[in-house]
Amino acid sequence: MLWVGQFGIVDGEAREESPWIGVFPETGRVEPEESSDLFVVVEPALEGSAEYCRDLADVIGKQYRERRLSLSGGILRALKAAHESLRDWNRRSLKQHRVAAGVSCLALRGGGPPWNAYLGQVAPAAAAVLRGGSLERLAPRLPDAVQPLGLHEEFWPDFSRHELQEGDRLILLSEGLAAALSDEALTEALQQLPEDTLPRLYQVAKGMPYCAALLVAALPS
Repeated sequence: MLWVGQFGIVDGEAREESPWIGVFPETGRVEPEESSDLFVVVEPALEGSAEYCRDLADVIGKQYRERRLSLSGGILRALKAAHESLRDWNRRSLKQHRVAAGVSCLALRGGGPPWNAYLGQVAPAAAAVLRGGSLERLAPRLPDAVQPLGLHEEFWPDFSRHELQEGDRLILLSEGLAAALSDEALTEALQQLPEDTLPRLYQVAKGMPYCAALLVAALPS
């Protein structure tokens, strides 16, 4: 089974639900191996962009659900829609009022184990996966993925595929929180029971004006 937990900080205040996180579970009647859940972490990339993050997450979730595609195809379609939404705003705005955002989109499919996971990222964005005690950080590296959504005409998400087995952990993080955690600290937190991981991360995050963390833990059935 999959355990999912999250927290966000908004204006220095901790919240279980925040504008930075969107959770879009499967709603259609499909076979377990065809069902997919979508998890989104949005991060403002320019001053004044924070107020658009919740709407952006909703755009991504709606577009992902509108047409049944492959996991990566659904993420790409959703991110293109979000990108065009921001681009449209920026074309009609003064330069100092432009908005932009980074995104991590995680789509999970299957009754598991294993659970098939596709992660699409556009900077600023951060994530990590823990398998067998080994930590791998995940961040956009492709040239077309290192600039935020909304600023340039072209973009392409940095995709990675993961098979989650029992005991694995995959976490989406805002970039500032990821940078504040050493590999050792993040590994130690992810090795805990999932309900104990987020409180450990919050001890690092609580001094920040905003941040987000969403944890997916693959547990024994």
